[in-house]
Amino acid sequence: MSAGQGDRPALAGGTPVRSAFLPFFRPALGAEEERAVVEVLRSGWLTTGPRTLAFEGAFARLAQVRHAVGVSSCTAGLHLLLRAFGVGPGDEVVTSPITFPATANAILAAGATPVFADVVPGWLTLDPTAVKTAITQRTRAIVAVHLAGWPCEMDALGALAAAAGIPLIEDAAHALGASYRGRPAGALADAASFSFYATKNLTTGEGGMVTTDRGEIVPRLRIERLHGIDVDASQRSDRGYRHWEAVAMGFKYNLTDFEAALGLVQLERLPALLAERRRLDARYRERLSRLAAFEPLGGPGAAQSAAHLFPILVQPGALHIDRDELLGALLAENVGVGVHFRALPLHRFFQTSVPTPPEAVPVALSSSARVLSIPLFPGMSDADQDDVVEALARIAGYYAA
Repeated sequence: MSAGQGDRPALAGGTPVRSAFLPFFRPALGAEEERAVVEVLRSGWLTTGPRTLAFEGAFARLAQVRHAVGVSSCTAGLHLLLRAFGVGPGDEVVTSPITFPATANAILAAGATPVFADVVPGWLTLDPTAVKTAITQRTRAIVAVHLAGWPCEMDALGALAAAAGIPLIEDAAHALGASYRGRPAGALADAASFSFYATKNLTTGEGGMVTTDRGEIVPRLRIERLHGIDVDASQRSDRGYRHWEAVAMGFKYNLTDFEAALGLVQLERLPALLAERRRLDARYRERLSRLAAFEPLGGPGAAQSAAHLFPILVQPGALHIDRDELLGALLAENVGVGVHFRALPLHRFFQTSVPTPPEAVPVALSSSARVLSIPLFPGMSDADQDDVVEALARIAGYYAA
């Protein structure tokens, strides 16, 4: 550390806590991933093929489901699932306002209308009471967004979906490795969609996976993920030519063997990566318990977090600077930051496309002005983490209300 606890923050003219910038995230990739990609290059088969099939099988076993379908992104998976469950124009889908735009965009892409239900204070995942109020005769699905590694209160949401006769879908982009009542994310609802984006607990650069026990929707998922044709190229290349046919409208939503090769290696490393994330998460919670200005996000007592991100909420009235000024103060200390998330009803596009009255989502709106995320990734040292906590302590002390 290059500065003492008593120094004024860098934003106020002090010396930064760190001399070198600590990024918000750094991917955990190594020689094994490099070899896997080179093997694909040398194989002569680069797109969806044998490695994708192997990755799907391994992922289904991890998620404890019968089926896994590789897709190009979590967004693509959500879109395909909504279509497979018959969601379309005139329908409504209840979901969280505290999420990435992709969740709502997938609903809009299916032709339906997102209906934002409020979130649980301190957790920022869907509040089952608010979901119950949001369900109407036009509701055709609920998309439960797991946040920062914490699953939603799935028993209550499942009961609401069952009572309404509609599917419950997990947006599990943040949840690989999470569990609820001993069951893994991906097996907590009718279906789920995961993300393998660069920042996720398992990364393939881009990509995603759909998981489900609902076997009747799987053929449609596989056909629609690749242009709506009945036979993909890997199945018609070495046993004599077989005509393919367009049997449905489809999309370019397939996962490649490049990505699947990375995913297979990352799956082997996942237990160690999760253990390191959880260690860092617990260490943050212990040290931040001494700073009354900040509250780490939590989740259901029956859940285990995947420790994907580490968001904190600024306690109301604790500081005389706002959240955005706090972000600037941390950056001045050479600490990377993120925001997960500004509530979607605050974004210009959703203000016009899905207008939501403020009284419908008061917790989401209030919390989105107070939330920020601090660095957490495998390979981050204890000294790095101590610098982050020191930076928060200096800022909280100097700008205390």
